[in-house]
Amino acid sequence: MTKFHAATAVLTIGLIGTAAGGLSTGPSYAAQEPASTTPLPAGMTWYCPMHPEITAAVTGQCPICKMAFVAGNPLDTREYELDFSTSPAAVRAGTPFTITLTVKDGDEAITRFEEVHDKRYHLFIISRDMTVFEHVHPVLKASGAWELEATLPKAGYYNIVSDFLPTGGAPQVITRELITADYNGDALSDQVKIEPDTIFEKTLNGMTARVEFDPKPLQAGEHGHLTYNLTDAATGQPVADLQPYLGAFGHTLIMSEDQANVVHSHPTPDISNDISRGLGGPRVMFEGYFPIPGEYRVWTQFLRHDQITTFSFAFRVPTLEEAYR
Repeated sequence: MTKFHAATAVLTIGLIGTAAGGLSTGPSYAAQEPASTTPLPAGMTWYCPMHPEITAAVTGQCPICKMAFVAGNPLDTREYELDFSTSPAAVRAGTPFTITLTVKDGDEAITRFEEVHDKRYHLFIISRDMTVFEHVHPVLKASGAWELEATLPKAGYYNIVSDFLPTGGAPQVITRELITADYNGDALSDQVKIEPDTIFEKTLNGMTARVEFDPKPLQAGEHGHLTYNLTDAATGQPVADLQPYLGAFGHTLIMSEDQANVVHSHPTPDISNDISRGLGGPRVMFEGYFPIPGEYRVWTQFLRHDQITTFSFAFRVPTLEEAYR
């Protein structure tokens, strides 16, 4: 799996490896910190984990996304290992189980992580057919392992996507596969075939989301924007009471049809989603880099009235030839 964070084409890893990428360190959109006078170790710099091409000699915040810089090496290509196990080993749908994850650099267990989007470890559980999406956060134990209690809603083939930033290194995305013991299907034939939506408007939990793309159509190998315009389903009035969720007024994960490319994005700052306002909306814009043409699915989460609502849309990033027709 390849991971591309908003507004950067720096390659990170995927389903089975690691490499450098871009995440944001928390708290998101924090006030600018005073400059540090302590020299950093050789090979390290201050950088924006969401936009790793933005570096600085002192602490501060990213001029693009306003997220706090972190000290590290955005081009760190260390091959971190991830020990992944479940208890019980045979997982069945509807039955609680424990996921255990240990991050290693060689034989050494990594126990220090930067806070990213208000958490030090993000875990995405996505079914092969993309009908199941969960965004959860394991807990670090004294042993150095991360643990999460989970229950899968149906038998099947799942991708368990880890997203974290080791202190002093670069952001990582590592995915492990999980197949339930009661799955009788065929993983290859169950691979999703995304049919792009024709109407980009949905209503859930009393809120209507309408998505606009810029540029239209999106272009492979270029940065693009997905802008959500939110209205109250009952009154038709613009939503202006989004609550902060993971340090911002929304959270987006975009995955390609083959589940090999991931775009992980938080809103780009503007007047409508300035975290200092306390409440956000109705316009929330996300930025991403789409490495290849093809079909993608997006899951975008908003917090309103203490309830998380996840909107999902499917869309196509055309080839250059298709875009110019």
